[in-house]
Amino acid sequence: QDFGPRVHEGPVRRRGAVRHSYGPRDGKPRQTNATLVAHYSSHTDAITGIAVSPDHAFFVTASDDKTVKVWDTARLERNVTSKPRYTYNQHHARVKCVCMLEGVHCFASAADDGSLHINRVQITQTGALPKYGKLHLVREHRVDTVGEYITCMTHFNSGLFGLYELLLSIC
Repeated sequence: QDFGPRVHEGPVRRRGAVRHSYGPRDGKPRQTNATLVAHYSSHTDAITGIAVSPDHAFFVTASDDKTVKVWDTARLERNVTSKPRYTYNQHHARVKCVCMLEGVHCFASAADDGSLHINRVQITQTGALPKYGKLHLVREHRVDTVGEYITCMTHFNSGLFGLYELLLSIC
């Protein structure tokens, strides 16, 4: 299938991963302290969207710099790199939104020229760190009306005959 194999939903268990406790066990509110642990400056313009893969193996960021970046969470957690794994630069306009397709390693990205691209991220998990293949453009679509573009989208399994739906908000 074009979209690749189904993937496990939920975070990938990693050996030696840092575990954070976010909620107090006694139910009392506590003061929230935030610490910047990393600053990634790969995009050259405003970031317009972020989406996390179903198994949390990677996340993608969309930007007005006309790119979508794929970030490897395992390498970022281990401080192996602070750079994206891939840069998808086949949009010819500002990328306004991005979403993950449910249950697969695919993302959909939409730009303000009306284009919609669906890409598969090829990953094999053999050792402690995943191995990445090339990005593969699975589908390409364009909004019919000139001047309109997708501003928001989400993907889900409707449960009807195993159909998947991509909900779009068009401006």
